[in-house]
Order: sequence, then structure tokens, then C-alpha cells
Amino acid sequence: MEPKLRSFIFCDAVVPALDGKMICYGIFSDLFVSKFPVSYPQFSIMSTWFKGEGFHIQQIKIMNAARTAIISQSSEMFFTLNNQTETVNLKTDVNQIVFQDGGPYFFQVYLDGEMVDEFPLYLRLKES
Repeated sequence: MEPKLRSFIFCDAVVPALDGKMICYGIFSDLFVSKFPVSYPQFSIMSTWFKGEGFHIQQIKIMNAARTAIISQSSEMFFTLNNQTETVNLKTDVNQIVFQDGGPYFFQVYLDGEMVDEFPLYLRLKES
């Protein structure tokens, strides 16, 4: 059975805790920058999958506002759910992405080669 995407979180960093939990620091839905184009140094994404079984592959593609060009894409991330009561958290680091303009960029989530959802990240100029 195909798993369901339970959560997708943009944040500054994802750190595993000793008790098995994942800690997300600096959760956001917009990035504020001084100018465009900008090379954003680093942020993370935590995605959570549940209600599925078997071996799966996740990949995230970052698309421009018109969804006509791939800005970047993650490596394939492999995971296995042994039964429908398990949950898996995946951390994806996004490094040195160049954003040419403000506005939305779309993060498309693929599971086993099929797009299952997309999430916008808005790039905005800081107000002076």
C-alpha cells in the first residue's frame, strides 16, 4: 500500500533527538532576502510518511513560479515501512539554491517517481 504524506515542513534545521523525535528549528513558509538574485545558503525540509507498507523512494524537485523549469532536485531518499502503523521522517537539506526573483517556488514531492503533492515557498524582499 502506498504511504500518505503526513507533513512537509520548511525549517532552518532538522535534528534527531536522543528519544527518537525530530526537532525542527526555525519553521517558516516564507524566506525574506535583501535582494534578487540570491544564493540562499541552507535550509532543511522534514517530510513524514505514514499509512503505507513496503520500500519507497522520495525525491523533491524545486520548480520556478511558472513550473516550467527545475531549479534543483534532491537526491533520492529510500525508506521502508513495515506496516501501516509505522511512520518515517525524512530530512532533506537544501543547499546553495539560487533564487532569481521573488514570488513562489514550488517544491514537488515525488514518491516512487510519481508526484504526490507540492508546496509553495515564497521568496520576499525584506522591508527596510
